[in-house]
Amino acid sequence: MDFKKDLKDPYGRLSSWIHDVDCCKWDGVVCSNRSGRVIQLHLQSPAREIDVVGDEVLADPKSPLSGKISHSLQNLTHLHYLDLSLNNFSGIPIPSFIGSLRSLRYLNLSGAGFQGMVPYQLGNLSSLRTLSVRREVWQPPTLRADNWQWLAGLFNLEHLDMSGVNLRLASNWLELINTIPSLVEIHLSSCQLDLISHHIGRDTFVFHANFSSLTVLDLSGNFLGPVVPRWIFGLTALASLDLSGNLFEGPLPRGSWNLTSLQHLDLSLNYLNGSLPNELVHLNNLISLNLRENDFDGFLEGIWNWSSLTSLDLSENNFATFLPSQLSTLTALISLDLHGNHFRGRCTQLKELSLYENALSGSIPSKLGKLSSLEHLDVSHNKLTGTLPESLWQLYKLEDLCINDNSMEGIVSGSHLDNLTVLTYFDASGNSLTLRASASWTPRVQFEVLRLGSWKLGIQFPTWIRSQKILRDLDLSFTEISDTIPPWLFNQSLEYVDLSHNQLDGGISHILCEVKNETQYLWYLDLRENSLSGEIPDCWMNYPHLTHINLNSNNFTGSIPRSLFHLKDLEYLGLGNNSLTWPITFDFE
Repeated sequence: MDFKKDLKDPYGRLSSWIHDVDCCKWDGVVCSNRSGRVIQLHLQSPAREIDVVGDEVLADPKSPLSGKISHSLQNLTHLHYLDLSLNNFSGIPIPSFIGSLRSLRYLNLSGAGFQGMVPYQLGNLSSLRTLSVRREVWQPPTLRADNWQWLAGLFNLEHLDMSGVNLRLASNWLELINTIPSLVEIHLSSCQLDLISHHIGRDTFVFHANFSSLTVLDLSGNFLGPVVPRWIFGLTALASLDLSGNLFEGPLPRGSWNLTSLQHLDLSLNYLNGSLPNELVHLNNLISLNLRENDFDGFLEGIWNWSSLTSLDLSENNFATFLPSQLSTLTALISLDLHGNHFRGRCTQLKELSLYENALSGSIPSKLGKLSSLEHLDVSHNKLTGTLPESLWQLYKLEDLCINDNSMEGIVSGSHLDNLTVLTYFDASGNSLTLRASASWTPRVQFEVLRLGSWKLGIQFPTWIRSQKILRDLDLSFTEISDTIPPWLFNQSLEYVDLSHNQLDGGISHILCEVKNETQYLWYLDLRENSLSGEIPDCWMNYPHLTHINLNSNNFTGSIPRSLFHLKDLEYLGLGNNSLTWPITFDFE
C-alpha cells in the first residue's frame, strides 16, 4: 500500500488495491502458488495509440500511472518480474534501489518517461534475462548512460533493449556486450553509438565477436560508418539485422558471409553503392530485404530465387535494369517498392505494388487482371500510355489505385468503377481519360480520396459526387466543367478541394456561407482560373482550419472581407487578377 500512495492513478487502475483484499488478488499482482509471495508486478500502461502527422509523432497515452516509485518496492525480495512500461514518470530518474531486487529476471521500464542517468546499480541484477529501458519515438531523449561498465554484471542477460538511450560517451559499448554470450536479442537503435575506436584506417576493423546465440541485432540510427563491420557477417545464428541509417559508404563487403539463418535485413538510409554482391544474393532464407535510399546499381539477377521473400524495398537507388519476367516466381511476395529508380519493363503481380517514379512505358498489361489479391497499386509518375485494360476493373480487392501523372487516355465508365466496391483512394489525375456515366448514376463505391484532374467529365458539375459520404479529398481541376458550384458541395466532410482551371461561373457566397455541416475541416481550397464572380463572402470564420486559399484569376468584385484575416492558420491567400476595390482592411487578430 505504501507503493500505491506515492503513485498518481487518475484512471483508477489500482482501485482493487485495498486493505481488505488479499494482495494476490490485486490487479497486476501475481503471487507464487507455493509461498504466496509477490513474484510479478504487471503495471504497464495499456498500449498507446500512435499517429504520425507529417514529421510529428502524436501519442495518446492510455491510463498511465505517474508520481514516484516508493522505496517500499525493495521489500518485494522475491520479485521476478517488474513491468512499469508506457507510464508517465516524467521528471524522475530510474530509482537506483531497483538494483537491490536481486531475484529479478524481467525488467521493463521502456517508454515510462524516466530521465537522467541509467543507474549503475542495475548491474547487480545478475539473474536478469530481459532488460528494456528503451525510449519510445514520441519521447524526448532524456535518458543516458555515460559509463556502461555495470552491464558486464548481467551475465545471464538474453534480451537487451536500450534504444533511444544516449550512449555517446560509452565508447567501449561493443566490448561490454561482447562479454555476455547469452544475449539473444540486442536493440540499440538511435543511441548515438560509433565505432571510431575500432577502425584502423578506412577498411580495417578490429573486433572478435562472441555472439554465438544472437538472433536479433538492431543498431539502426547510429554512427557506425563508414565501413560495415565484417564481424557482423559471421553471426551464424542471426535471423534479423537492422543497420539502417548508419552513414555506411561504398560497396558492401565481399568474401565470406556466414549469415545462414538471416531472414530480415535492413540496410536502408545509408550511402552504400555498387552492385549487390553474390554473397547477398545467396541469402536464400530472406523474408524481407530493405535497401531503400542508397546508391546501389547494376543487375538484380539471383534475387528472384528467394522463394520465401514477402517484402522487398529497392526504392530510391540507381537500378536501371529491365524488370525481369522471373519476378512472378516470388510467389510469397506481398510488398514490393521499386520507386525512385530507372527500371524499364512491364508491370507485374503483387498484393501491394509500388512502381511510382520510374521509367515504365507502354500500356498497363491486360494480364494485370489475373492478380486477384491486389489491394494497393501505384504506377504513378511514369510514362504509361494507351488505354486502361478492362482487366484492371476486375481487381475487386483494390483499395488504393494511383495511376496519376502518366499519359493514358480512353474511356472509364461508371460500371467500371462500380466493380471496385472497396476502392477508397483513387488518384488518376494528370491523364486524358474520359468518364462516361449516366446522369442518374450513383456509384457503388465510397471514395475518401478522389482525384480526377485533367479528365473530361462533361460541362455539368458531376451530381454523383453528392453520394460520397466520406469524401475528404476532391480534385476536379482541368476537367472542362462549365457550370455553377452546387450549394451542397461543402456540406460534405471535405478537407481538400481543387476545382481550378475550369469554366465555373456564378458566386460562391451560397456554397460557403449556407453550409449545414457545422464542423468544417477544410484546409485547402483552390478555385483559381475560373469565371466566378460577385463579392467574396465574409463567412470564412466557418472554416477555421484553412491554410491555403487560391481565388486568383476570376471575376470577383468588391472589397476583401475581414474574416479572411481572422484565419489563424492561413499560409497562402491568392486574390490576384480579379476586380477587387478598396478599402482593404488588414484586420489581423
